[in-house]
Amino acid sequence: MGKQLGKLGIWIYRHAKLTIAAFFVTLVISVIAALNFGIDFDSAGMSIQGSQSEKANKLMEREFPATRQDGGQVQIVLHSNNRQALTTVNNQKVVAEMLQDVQKNKHVKMVVTPTILRSYSEDGMTATARVMYKPKGDAVSEKTVDDLEKSISVTRRQNIQTELSSNNVTISGMDNGEQAEVIGLAIAFVILAITFASLLVAGIPILSALLGLVVGMMLVLISTHFLSVATFSMSLVGMMGLAVGIDYALFLISRYRQELQENNSQKEAALVKTMSSAGTSIVFAGVTVIVALLGMTILGIDMLSVMGITAAMSIVTAMLTSLILVPAMLTVLGDRVTGKKPNRILHFASKIRVKGGWGKLVTKYKFVLTILVVVILGIAATPFAHINLGLPNDAVKSEKLTERRAYDLLTKAYGEGSQATLVVLMRTSDQNEAQSNVTAIKKLDNIASVSQVMPSTTNDYQMITVLPKTDTNSVKTKKLVHDIRELENKHSVSRLYVTGATAISIDMSDALMKALPKFAILIVIFAFMLLTVVFRSLLIPIVAVVGFILSLGATLGAIVFIAQDGHFIDFVGIPAKGAILNFLPVLVIGIMFGLAMDYEVFLVSRIREAYLKTNDTHQAVIAGMRDSGPAVVAAALIMMAVFSGFIFASDAIVKSMGIVLTSGILFDAILVRLILVPATIALFGRASWYLPKWLDKLLPNVKID
Repeated sequence: MGKQLGKLGIWIYRHAKLTIAAFFVTLVISVIAALNFGIDFDSAGMSIQGSQSEKANKLMEREFPATRQDGGQVQIVLHSNNRQALTTVNNQKVVAEMLQDVQKNKHVKMVVTPTILRSYSEDGMTATARVMYKPKGDAVSEKTVDDLEKSISVTRRQNIQTELSSNNVTISGMDNGEQAEVIGLAIAFVILAITFASLLVAGIPILSALLGLVVGMMLVLISTHFLSVATFSMSLVGMMGLAVGIDYALFLISRYRQELQENNSQKEAALVKTMSSAGTSIVFAGVTVIVALLGMTILGIDMLSVMGITAAMSIVTAMLTSLILVPAMLTVLGDRVTGKKPNRILHFASKIRVKGGWGKLVTKYKFVLTILVVVILGIAATPFAHINLGLPNDAVKSEKLTERRAYDLLTKAYGEGSQATLVVLMRTSDQNEAQSNVTAIKKLDNIASVSQVMPSTTNDYQMITVLPKTDTNSVKTKKLVHDIRELENKHSVSRLYVTGATAISIDMSDALMKALPKFAILIVIFAFMLLTVVFRSLLIPIVAVVGFILSLGATLGAIVFIAQDGHFIDFVGIPAKGAILNFLPVLVIGIMFGLAMDYEVFLVSRIREAYLKTNDTHQAVIAGMRDSGPAVVAAALIMMAVFSGFIFASDAIVKSMGIVLTSGILFDAILVRLILVPATIALFGRASWYLPKWLDKLLPNVKID
C-alpha cells in the first residue's frame, strides 16, 4: 500500500492545482445532489429486534387499532395557579377556549379533553389534554408547534400554567452544541499554531477537516432517503468528522515537515515518503475506525446501526480529504509550510514542549509510571460496577424548557411513575381470568395503580395499563416489568405481554448490557490480531488491548460518577442526575477503539521504525516520542476541545456523548498511549518485539513504517 500511496503523492505533487480543483468540483456536486434529494430525517427503531416489548407492540397495534399513533401527539399539562381548581366553571371555560383554538389548526386531527381522559388530579388543580396531529410526513413542523405555543397563551394569561411534552414531536428544538463547537475549533487552531509555529499551517488541518465534513454530511443527508437517520446522528457525524479529519491532516503535515527538515529532502521526495509512511498509517487507522463503527450493526438495533454507518461515512471523507486535498495544498503553498521560517512568537510558544523530554522521563521512570497509570485507571473504573442504563427523559432537561416543567407538574400531581406507564396484554377471552390476572398484578411491589380491563376488537386479548410508583429509569421499575412477565410461570396466569415506551426502553437496556461484553470481546480480539500483524509482536498488542480495557472502564466509570451519581453535575450543566444513556457504552467502545488504535498506530509505528534502524528499544522510545509525541499530544488536545464543546448542548444525549468522549480521550490518549504504552515498551526492552518464528511465517506481512 505504501508504494501505491507514494505514487499517488507523485501524481498529486505534479498536478496539485488540478487536484484541488477536482476536490472542489466534487464538493459542489455533493452539495447540489443533497439539495436535490432533500432531507428526510426519521427516528430509527428504538426497540430490540425480537424482544417481547417489540412483539407486544406489534400485537397491540393489530388487536387494538385505536391505540396506533399515525401522527404526532403532544400532551398539554395544565396547572391552576389562580387558587381555583381546574374543575371550576371559570377555569373550565378558559381551558375550553384554549383547546378550541388548538383545534382550529388545520394539521390537528383531534383534541382530547381532560374530561374525556379523566386526567384531573385528586385536588383538581392539575390535568392533561392531548393533541393528535394528522399523519403528514415524518414530523410535526416547527410552525405547527409555534401555533400550538400561541394557542396555549390563552390559559397562561389566566394564570393557568400550561406546559407541553411529547415522545414523538420536537417541542423546544435541539441544541446540539454547534456554538460551543466553534469555540472548540478556535482552541484547535491555537494548539495547531503552537505545534507548527505557523498560523498558515495551523489553518490547513481545520480547513481540510471542515471541507471533508461538508462532503460527509452531504452523503449523510442523501442517505436519509434510504436509512432511518435521526437528527442527533448528525452530532456524532460532526464530532467524528471534525476530530478525525484534523488529526489525520495533523499527522500528515507533521511527518512532511520532519522529512523536509531531518533528511534535507526535496519537496517531491518528502511528500512521497510522507504518503508512503504517514499516509499508510492514516489508511490503516481510518479503516480501523470504520470497522469499529460498522461493528455496531451486529447488535440488531436499527438506531445504532444507522449511527455507526453515518459516522463511518464521515471517517471515509475525512480520510480521503487528508490523503488528497492536504498533500495538494502543501504542494501549492510550497516554502510557506516547510517550517524554515516559523512565526517568531509561535516558535517561542512551541518551545514550551521539550522535544524528547517526555520520552526520557517515561523511560527513566517506566516501572513507577506503569503502576501509577494502572492504579489511576482502576480507581476511576470502580463506579462502572453499579451502572444503570436507560433513556434520558424530561427529568434531565433544563428547567428553562417546557418539557421539564411539564414533567415536574406531572410528577408532583400524579407521582414519579405517572410517566412510566406499562401496557400489559393478556391472551384470554375470559373476563374472570382477566380479573384474576389483574389481582395478581396488584399484589406485586411498586404498583401505584392498575386500569380497568379493555377487550380487543376480537376479544381474544385484554389490555390494562399499570402505573409504577417509580420513574422510567428506576431499578424498581425494571424489576416490576420482569415480575409481571414472571407471573405467567409462577401463578399459571394467562400469557402476559408487557410493552409501552418504558418496557421498550428496559428491554433495550437489558439487551445492550448483555451484548456489551460480547461486543467488547470482539473488538479486543480484532485489535489484538490487527496489532500483532502490524507490529510483529505479542507484548505490544497485549499492552494495547489491556490499556484499552482499562481506559474504557475508567471512561464509563467517570460518566457514572458524574451523570448517574450526581457528582459535578452543576459544573457540566446537567440539571439532575439520572440513568446512563443505554446505547452510550456501545458507542464508547466503537468510537474509543478506533481513536485508541489511531494513536497506537501513529506512535508505536514511529517507535518501531526507530527500533529497526538502531536495534535499541530505549533509544527507539525516546526517538518515537520526540518525533510523534508532540503530534499525538496536539491531536488528543484537539479531540478534547472538539468533543468538550458538546458538553454544553442542551440535549441530554449529545451532552452525555460530549462528556464521555472527552474523558475517554483524556484516559486513553494521555494516560495509556502517551505513558503506559511507551513505558511498557521500555520496560520489556527487546522482548517487546518478540514474535515466535512459526507465527511470523503464518501472519501476512503488512508494513506501515
